[in-house]
This record gives sequence, C-alpha cells and structure tokens, in this order.
Amino acid sequence: MRRERAVEFLDQLREENRLDAILITELANVWYLTGFSGSEGAVVYSRKGRWFFSDFRYRDQARQEISGFKIVIFRNKFREIAKVLKKLGGRRIGFEASITQQLLAAYKKELAGSKFIPLKKSLAQVRAIKDRDEIASIKAAVRIAEKALEKALPGFKAGVSELEFAAELEFQLRQAGSGWFPFETIVASGPRAALPHGTATRKKIQKGELVVIDFGATFQGYASDLTVTVAAGEPGKNARRVYETVSQAQKQAIAGVAKGRRGQEIDALARGYIKRHGYGRYFGHGLGHGLGLMVHEEPVLNHKSETALLPGMVFTIEPGIYLPQRLGVRIEDDLLLNEQEKVLILSHSNRPLRVFE
Repeated sequence: MRRERAVEFLDQLREENRLDAILITELANVWYLTGFSGSEGAVVYSRKGRWFFSDFRYRDQARQEISGFKIVIFRNKFREIAKVLKKLGGRRIGFEASITQQLLAAYKKELAGSKFIPLKKSLAQVRAIKDRDEIASIKAAVRIAEKALEKALPGFKAGVSELEFAAELEFQLRQAGSGWFPFETIVASGPRAALPHGTATRKKIQKGELVVIDFGATFQGYASDLTVTVAAGEPGKNARRVYETVSQAQKQAIAGVAKGRRGQEIDALARGYIKRHGYGRYFGHGLGHGLGLMVHEEPVLNHKSETALLPGMVFTIEPGIYLPQRLGVRIEDDLLLNEQEKVLILSHSNRPLRVFE
C-alpha cells in the first residue's frame, strides 16, 4: 500500500510539472519508495522506468531489499545518474527541495542543457499518513522503548552519572530489540534539565534533582520518541508544581486533538495553560512533531503550523518548562489519530511524578 501511494503521488507530480523524470535523493523518501534501508541511495523515477542507484557497499543489500527498480551500482554517482537521465531524454528534471546546492551543481554539470525544476511537493507529505504496517512498526518501537526504560530505571539513583544511566538505557534498548537509535539519548539532571537538548555528561545525579530522559527506539526503520521526567529523591514543592503544570498542559493538548485541527491550535492549548500558570516564557519550543522513518517529520505542531491533523498521522505531544540554572521538566508521548478519528495514546510517559530513592 505504501508503494502504491508513493507511485500515485509521483505520477501526479510528474504530470503537473510536465517532467521527464524525478530525481529522489532524500534517504527517507528513497526508503519509503523502494524499501532500501542503507545510507547511500538515489532514485530516478519516470514514465519510462524506475532506477535505483547505490555504491558497491550496498550491492547485495539492494538486491535483497528492492524489487521493481533497475539497480545501478555506481563508481561515479553523478555520471551514472546523468547517463540514465540522458537516455530518457531528460530535459525537465524535478528535484527535491532538500538537495544541497553543491549536489545540484554537480548534477547540472553532468546534464548541461537540462532544466532542473524544484518540486513544491514532497513524498514527506505522503509519508505523514501511515498505513497499518507503518503504524504497527511505530507501536513496536514504542513498546521497545518503554520496556527498556523499565529495565533501566532500577539502576536510577542519586550518585549515578548521566552517562552511566544513558549507557544502561541504550543497552536495554538494544536488548529489547531496537535498531539504530533515532537521536542521541538525553539525560539531563538538576540545572542541566533546563537545557531542552542536554545530552548526557559525566555529571552525577544529585539527591532531589529532577532528571529529563529523552530517548527513542526503532523497529523496521520506524521511530518512537519518548520523554519522561523523574526525581532522584523528593524534589520539593516548586519542582512538583512545575511537573504538574507540564502534565496538565499535555493532557489539555491531547484532549484537543481532532481531525482537521491545525498544529497551531493544539500547540496553543498547552502553551496557553502553561502561560496562565506563570511559566509562559519558559516554554520555548514547539509542542510536537510527526514520527515515522524520521524522528522529525510531518505533521508539525507549533505556534505557526497550518497543518491539519488527519487520520493516519502519528505525532508527539511534548510540552516543557525550563527554569534556567534551576530545573527542567518535559513530558512526551506518541499519539495516533486513527481511521475512526479517535486519538490513541501509544505511550505512557505522563503519569504522577516518579521518585526513586
């Protein structure tokens, strides 16, 4: 089903822009279209045929993972792709907006005389709506992440360093079945928890500190992304007040999720709640993002987002409050708006503050 949707979209894109061929270089889109999971790949898509390009490292892997494409193992990427485009009579070639200017210049050099057309639409839009298999993979990635956390938390206590706990969590993620990690694990304690992307350091967790743990797993290429905030001993009234504010803000946002609502509307629900409780200037990032082959994709939920939520979308809701030099709290769950237009909370990060003595 995924392949059919991608092909239909590309055919429409080709006709709308009167293209001889479309050059696909963004790896997530290559994976989505072909099933290839390696780190080097490109696709030429045309009415006359479909070609996949990679280097010698992926010769066997490409043949195992890909069907319906002519596979070209190149020595010189640009020349091999240009050779195929010339055979197609490629005078108008569509390219993805994500391509770098350096790479585009290299293609133009090999195809002097051809016109390169920037595409205003992307397979990223198609990827935003997940099919059943994709949803099943994301659910599995969530289960893996949650299982790993519960296995790692018995070792969480004051005196353990952020790096030590991150290493244990990542070990448990592998043990539970995760593939590559979708991002660097964040373990940020005490004042460092006020850094939204405070990756783990040698700092030792102190008694009474709040600790933000942001981590993810993958299953068959699809990512989960969770954040919990826990305490290494009783954290005090102010910390509990901040935690409860974030918890309630997330619940308000989740309650507002519905088909057709824009990302900015959902963002406003959490942001408004946090602002009314006096912490508005301490919530500086967007409320959430889509999940899939990439850990950040459509839809976007922030104060600018015009994207309407639709059935099949999987996304995070992750409000936070960050008090500089003092503490931070973020709670992040993964959600699905299903075919029945119901919101399913796939993870269980939002719970009463967990205190580990």
